Amino acid sequence: MSFPAGRSGRSGRGSRVRAALGQLRHPPEFRVPPPFLDTGQAAWVTDVLADVGTATEEPAPGGADAGTLLAAATGIWRAQRKLNQRAGELSAADLRQVRRYVQAGRQALADGGLEIQEHDGAPFDPGQSLEVLAFQDEPGLTHEVVLETLRPSVYYRGERIQMGQVVVGRPAPGPTHGM
Repeated sequence: MSFPAGRSGRSGRGSRVRAALGQLRHPPEFRVPPPFLDTGQAAWVTDVLADVGTATEEPAPGGADAGTLLAAATGIWRAQRKLNQRAGELSAADLRQVRRYVQAGRQALADGGLEIQEHDGAPFDPGQSLEVLAFQDEPGLTHEVVLETLRPSVYYRGERIQMGQVVVGRPAPGPTHGM
């Protein structure tokens, strides 16, 4: 078992040996297992969790509690999205475990009255309360559609506390005919 230097105020080989031997004092069912992620996976998970902590700098109405909930909601949404995009880099068991953690956090927020709304694939109406960061011509579209949500809309007890940011696809212009 390897611990970073300075974690418990001690450094060096002696503290690592004491930590590893300390596990032997306990019955097997109470011993802390070695980490299940390799170094690269652990660094990636650390980055995802850092996103959760620094998800947004935008202040939310209602004081620090609402701001904390907003940061957690946006961070969990980003973490879940990143997990879905990079699923092939973790083992199936590790991926299921991390997804369960994210889903449990998201459910706790929902139980507290916080709704996270993603807009991917939804029809776009200019009257919607969304911040459009870009319009993109897409062949094959017959009407405007949200191609990507860059920041979700977040509602607390039915009141919007964060406006979503999206990229909207629109039908590509047809060929122009000369006269």
